[in-house]
Amino acid sequence: MDKILLDYQNEEKRLGIWKDGRLYVLHVERDGEGPYAGNIYEGIVREVVPGMNAAFVDIGLEKNAYLPFEETPRYQLSGGKPGIAYVRQGEKLLVRVVRDPQGTKGAKVSALIEISSPDLILIKGEHFVRTSKNASHQTANKWKSIAKKHLQEDEGVIIRTQFLEAEEQEFAAALAKLRMRYETLIRRANGVKAPALVSGHNRFTQIVQKWTAGTQGECYTNSSEGVRLLEDAISSDEWEIIRSKTNIPLFEEHKAEADLEKAAKRIVWLSNGAYLLFERTEAMHVIDVNTGKFTGKHEQWKTMLETNLLAAKEVGRQVILRNLSGIIVIDFINMTSASDRKKVAAEMEAALSADLTRSVVVGFTELGLLQITRKKEGPDLYEVILEDCPRCHGAGHIQGNKAEWFELSRQLEAMRYLLDDGLWIDADEDFFAFLKGREKHLDTRGKQVFIRQAAVKGSHRFVIRATGTVNELEERIARAAAGEETGGLLRLMVKQD
Repeated sequence: MDKILLDYQNEEKRLGIWKDGRLYVLHVERDGEGPYAGNIYEGIVREVVPGMNAAFVDIGLEKNAYLPFEETPRYQLSGGKPGIAYVRQGEKLLVRVVRDPQGTKGAKVSALIEISSPDLILIKGEHFVRTSKNASHQTANKWKSIAKKHLQEDEGVIIRTQFLEAEEQEFAAALAKLRMRYETLIRRANGVKAPALVSGHNRFTQIVQKWTAGTQGECYTNSSEGVRLLEDAISSDEWEIIRSKTNIPLFEEHKAEADLEKAAKRIVWLSNGAYLLFERTEAMHVIDVNTGKFTGKHEQWKTMLETNLLAAKEVGRQVILRNLSGIIVIDFINMTSASDRKKVAAEMEAALSADLTRSVVVGFTELGLLQITRKKEGPDLYEVILEDCPRCHGAGHIQGNKAEWFELSRQLEAMRYLLDDGLWIDADEDFFAFLKGREKHLDTRGKQVFIRQAAVKGSHRFVIRATGTVNELEERIARAAAGEETGGLLRLMVKQD
């Protein structure tokens, strides 16, 4: 039976999805940090840069968003005719985020607004008719003829696979519903002061809908908001939604923390003793397939093919789990047979078929490397939970300070109802320094918290040493300081309402 855990209680919200006991999806969002892709904003054009064929739009985020001229209705409807002001400085513009902010770059946006349903996608601002790639030439021509009779000059439409056999009157009804949704957006945009969010995009809902369709299992969450989200997202009666009643953090309660710790490891072992090695560079992700302990029971080429097929299936799971994007290159064990390469590429496509994010298996290069491209939607798992180790000068990675901050918040939340009024925590040097600059922002959940700089063992960068009365903890910390090499001490007082 499949299982979903939705931790929807604190500033960091986490969604985990297990199939057949294995973690397939881990989606993390932090309040105020996005993801923003799919959101629609009423923005203000702050700068027009003809030399870049682009403009910069204020949508209310830290950095202005990048808007290419080709992503505007005036460009598309004029055919890119020169001498036209595609956008004007100071102009209010409804835009959709197509790529989240990355590093020093702001978000990328489009003024071509998409309104989608399971049947159709309506695009306002350009004029075209497209069908699913599964449509035959005859079916595609049929829909071009039908759609052109119903579309306005500033509308484009994509007919999805499940709608290819529909009739014209069904198309007209579905199109009318999408137009109504667009008109609702326009009314909302007219009612806000720009820059402002007009329509939010809930990635959690999308993921749950995708992974629960046609399956059965159990969903666990720790908040009433999480229950409502799951009830809205799941249409099947085959899924049971359960509200957790314990004070233990949800993922810890279900013994899932170990799966999270493995999720960003460089080495992933396969069931036959072979392994995958993951490397991340600024330009791409590289995955190396190694036979490891696997020697096989067949001829060498069969051993290679067997390992590569198993690796392709696991790479697909890991790409989705780690949310890898951009260029992904996989160095499979060398195959000389074109038919073997074709089998491996097909297995790779099958492994990515459940992916909510668009990906393309490009094919093998002359050097035998399989190329994949995957759309960027939110940060990858490395960005969320890891950071470069300052002691390794970037050669290694450790649990990130931000990830540890949210883990500490979850632990404090879980201890809210303990009768003890004090808490003693040890934190390593780097995390202690991080906390020192943010101590006023940490909610101690009604307790006095002592945070001591000290050596910490284990996968986390802090450890809860003890609970007790404030006087007891002060005495214990003083005794420990006399016998251990420690650094500073933070004392976080109970916040007053």
